[in-house]
Amino acid sequence: MTAAAETGVSDLCFAARALAQTHPMTEASLRYRQQCFETERARQPVTELADWASTALLVGYCLRRSEEQRVPGDRLPAAAADGEIDLENVAALSETLRVGDPGSVSLLPAEVTVAALDRIIATELDKRNEHVREQLDDASWSELEDYIAWWTIHGYALRASELPTP
Repeated sequence: MTAAAETGVSDLCFAARALAQTHPMTEASLRYRQQCFETERARQPVTELADWASTALLVGYCLRRSEEQRVPGDRLPAAAADGEIDLENVAALSETLRVGDPGSVSLLPAEVTVAALDRIIATELDKRNEHVREQLDDASWSELEDYIAWWTIHGYALRASELPTP
């Protein structure tokens, strides 16, 4: 990755984290995030996992919002109505990001978006490292990595479903 791309990734991640502090979600996404939090809180044996999932979803969502701020207005698609979340579309976008063509979902070059997602996931895991790493074997830590990655990508895809790629 070029130095300019690396700077772009750093700027995107910084902006996403800052935006996450400002209640950036649409009403539908906010309700969905709360629903996911409550479901995870009831489902997980360690309730902190719900907090971590909710944070990862939010920061992933904000990464997409940060991309939107960097795309010229004439290239930015029209936002979908603030209605119900189309979970099938969110799942399809998540899958495309993970194993398909991320460039078909991202607003910026796929290399930059994927690197930013990777950095955000790594940062979320670093925040958990000192609290739980020594309590988990390698297989359990790998499951936590997958869990945080899934929620981060899901958050990005959630916003992408609201403001589709042109």
